[in-house]
Amino acid sequence: MTVVEVFCGAESCYDVLKVEKDCTAKDIKKAYRQLSKAYHPDKNKEPDAIDVFRKLSKAHDVLMNEDSRKLFNQYLNHEVSYFHVSGEHYAKNLPKSDVRLVIAVAVGLFTWLLHTVQFQKYQRVVKYLRTATLQNLDARSGGNPQTQELHKRAVAQYDEQIKELRAGGDKQAGRVTKREEDPLFVKIVDQLVSEVKIEGGYRKPEWQDLFAVRLVLFPYHLVLWGVKYHRRYISTAPLSLEDRTEMARDRIGLVEWEEMLSEEERQALIEREIWKRDVYDQWKQEKEAEAAAAAETLAAAEQLLQGKGGKKISKKKLRRQLQKQMDEDAQDYDD
Repeated sequence: MTVVEVFCGAESCYDVLKVEKDCTAKDIKKAYRQLSKAYHPDKNKEPDAIDVFRKLSKAHDVLMNEDSRKLFNQYLNHEVSYFHVSGEHYAKNLPKSDVRLVIAVAVGLFTWLLHTVQFQKYQRVVKYLRTATLQNLDARSGGNPQTQELHKRAVAQYDEQIKELRAGGDKQAGRVTKREEDPLFVKIVDQLVSEVKIEGGYRKPEWQDLFAVRLVLFPYHLVLWGVKYHRRYISTAPLSLEDRTEMARDRIGLVEWEEMLSEEERQALIEREIWKRDVYDQWKQEKEAEAAAAAETLAAAEQLLQGKGGKKISKKKLRRQLQKQMDEDAQDYDD
């Protein structure tokens, strides 16, 4: 059954006959006679006259029959039920939404969602740094050189403040079973962790990171990117130190560049133009060769620790043999 076959389809039968909902059967007959004469196909040659006449006849049949009119009124009074019978009529009477408002709400919700996710990621890193620093976790337990350095700084500040408190007459300062349970030590750790600059995908979200802001500034950043790309990869003009440093850091990776390379190593990589693919591939091969040589040296050290006949050797003799092994490995690598 199509929509047209159910009552008057997309329109109300009362609207088709142009009568009120509380009209009488006499009003319906009168309206039908007037309109049917005007739209009768024998008298009206308009292209849509036949469709209008059929709709008038349908409205007349629905409203003149007590059972069908009662059912039709029931659907009109319960729009959800009427929607299942004539969805077009229900949708037609829904309030229209401003497209701009819909887009604005969608962008706002998406901005809030992305900000929440990013802030949760940042909080997870802060929680990890706090726990690892408080408990002074080693590498096997989940710590790293950064958290161990933070712990040393926290202990130094804690000891200094305890001394000042005791000198001021507070004899109970620092009298705790575990240092990490002392509120003063926890406060120092929280302060140090808050000063850590977290970069990358786990950084603290700022207003510039908001999706709505990035969307508005997208054309501006696109132009900047185009200018930067032209300057770095198309133009023949010499690159600035800032550009070369940023390109090298992007190629190596932020974490390895900041945490695992010394200042001398960074300068050497910039001079080698590490951002070029062939130079980077060669550097990676060199690093793999160094790692393999270190593994061989470690294996040799384990053998030397046993000595001949399974006996341990002295540290002095071990150092001489290890140095000899390292010199031989370096010579082989240079060759």
